[in-house]
Amino acid sequence: MEASRSSRSITVVACLAIVLGSGIADGALAQDAGRQAAARELAAVMIDESMRRTMEDQVSVSLVRVIGGMVQERLNRRLQEGEARALIDIVKGFVAETLTRERIEEIGARAYASHFDEAELRELYRFHTSPLGKKAGRLTPVIGSETARAIEEEIQQSPAVPRLMEALQRVFPVLRSSESP
Repeated sequence: MEASRSSRSITVVACLAIVLGSGIADGALAQDAGRQAAARELAAVMIDESMRRTMEDQVSVSLVRVIGGMVQERLNRRLQEGEARALIDIVKGFVAETLTRERIEEIGARAYASHFDEAELRELYRFHTSPLGKKAGRLTPVIGSETARAIEEEIQQSPAVPRLMEALQRVFPVLRSSESP
């Protein structure tokens, strides 16, 4: 049990380091000023309010899971509804305070700068601020959803579904009957 608690503590520390830290040392990832400026401009365009909220939610959910697990282990019981709500509120407040728009853009800029040179960053910025780039940005989630739906339909209509079911039934005999185990 002590090893599990220690492991969870390490996980919380690691999560916080990812949230608060900026990777390894800033100096180790230092880029030229032009590249950094271009990366910041691109990040400001690419990381919109919706994306920022999504990032905050993902970080919050991860922290709530880890911290909630630690608290439940200490309490030796599941959290009650009021306790869970309090934990969620505390974590969301922490994340909102820590991951400001500027901080997220700074972190995003470092990621862009690590993958693109200054000329590429400037070209990406030009594209994403152009009418076509804005349209592509608006439609990317729609196209992703349409693609996912089409893939799901393709899977459901696949002529290989009977072979899938046969293979699953061989490994999991409980699937052979329509009755629940």
